[in-house]
Amino acid sequence: MTEALRGTLEAKHWQVTVPIGYELDGEPLVLEESLRLLPGKRATFSGQWGSRAVVAKLFLPSAEREQQAEIAGFNALQKASLPAPALLWAGGLDDGLLAVVYEKLEGAESLGAGLQGERRNAFLAATCELLARMHRAGIWQDDIHFDNFLLADGKMYIVDNASLKAVEGALSVEKSLDNLAAFIAQFPWRERQALLESPYLPLSLDIAEEKARRLLHEKTRKGWWVRTNKYLEKIYRTCTEIVVRRDGGWFLAFKRGLDESWIEQFKAAPDSVMVRAEMLKDGNSATVVRTELAGRPVIIKRYNIKSTGHRLRRLFRETRASNAWRAAHLLQMAGIRTPAPLVLLEQRRGPLRGVAYLITEDVGGDEMLDAFTQREPTEAELQDVGETFRVMRELQLCHGDLKATNFLVTDQGVQLIDLDVLHAVSSVSNFKRCHQKDRERFLRNWYAHPGVERQFKRLLIGQEPAW
Repeated sequence: MTEALRGTLEAKHWQVTVPIGYELDGEPLVLEESLRLLPGKRATFSGQWGSRAVVAKLFLPSAEREQQAEIAGFNALQKASLPAPALLWAGGLDDGLLAVVYEKLEGAESLGAGLQGERRNAFLAATCELLARMHRAGIWQDDIHFDNFLLADGKMYIVDNASLKAVEGALSVEKSLDNLAAFIAQFPWRERQALLESPYLPLSLDIAEEKARRLLHEKTRKGWWVRTNKYLEKIYRTCTEIVVRRDGGWFLAFKRGLDESWIEQFKAAPDSVMVRAEMLKDGNSATVVRTELAGRPVIIKRYNIKSTGHRLRRLFRETRASNAWRAAHLLQMAGIRTPAPLVLLEQRRGPLRGVAYLITEDVGGDEMLDAFTQREPTEAELQDVGETFRVMRELQLCHGDLKATNFLVTDQGVQLIDLDVLHAVSSVSNFKRCHQKDRERFLRNWYAHPGVERQFKRLLIGQEPAW
């Protein structure tokens, strides 16, 4: 079984069979649950070493530098008296893999999970306090993210020691702000301003607070876009979240964890799946149906080729399905609600593109125009709409067809759909024109409903930018 683990890592597979057993210092080490797999490099497991609950990181011999970085990072934390799970063992295993074994913090909650619950402020405060201690000790995480922090027994711990860097003395103001900006960039853009104004931020005392917050504002914008653009590149290749396959003239990308047998059946005959589904729209440019993906309600949108001329014009261009796939992931990063993108399927012959399909979750709800002609929008719904316009303005995102029917009013809040041409605009002057068109297109829906129109006008005028 241990040889199979090494083979899995070397073959760059994305699944590993557990349990896996080793003998370590005369006691059995049983790896019971796969926590993270990075093919070609390492795997992380939880399990038991004798009577102790542990977390073990196993590395291929070619990743020895990462194992050594884990040990060096732990030693740096120990020297600075910073909290980290105890390092119990490090060395080589019988199958040639390298390992580090840590104590497992029982009952620990990750920062990512804690930020979603009622104790959000407590998690944020504890993390910022720990960051301040790290910066004073000259330590920072080069790959900072929410899973690197665990709260256990009322104390925040640091994990992923391989990404730790250290210098003598405290961090410089610049480096401290860079690390804070990288931390804030992990949050949806929608939360950015509140975080920048948070009293928990560990700002350096060596610089005026107003100047520090201004510099942090600039750094977080740049850092957020750098992180987001890297993420948007990953959604077109196999990674932890996405599976990508290319065969038989098709390009297929889908969320890991979906029913692959259903997806393969869909790829083999997508139109036969659509024929048996509930028709929602049978348009010239797109056909939209509702069906189920292994019991999960989904929406399938086929982007039609209208004519020979249309096919020729679209051959070398990115499909609208692909743009919508990227745009949905971008909106999720921004904190704007939109149905989760699940599957992208495109006909491809080299650089040539043909018919394409996009599958998203079915969030239910009603089109906004139908909902708000029957009743007044709630305060929460108004806030959702206002936040959507605000975030799109701050990120300079243009929707291109922001009519009311492209908003869904659901139990989970107002959601934006039809992202076929949504894109970021780098030029301020060009974006100003685009944003104005989006606003006007949205407000045109409400002329026959003056009460709702007044509420939306008041909402959007209150956001009027200085440009």
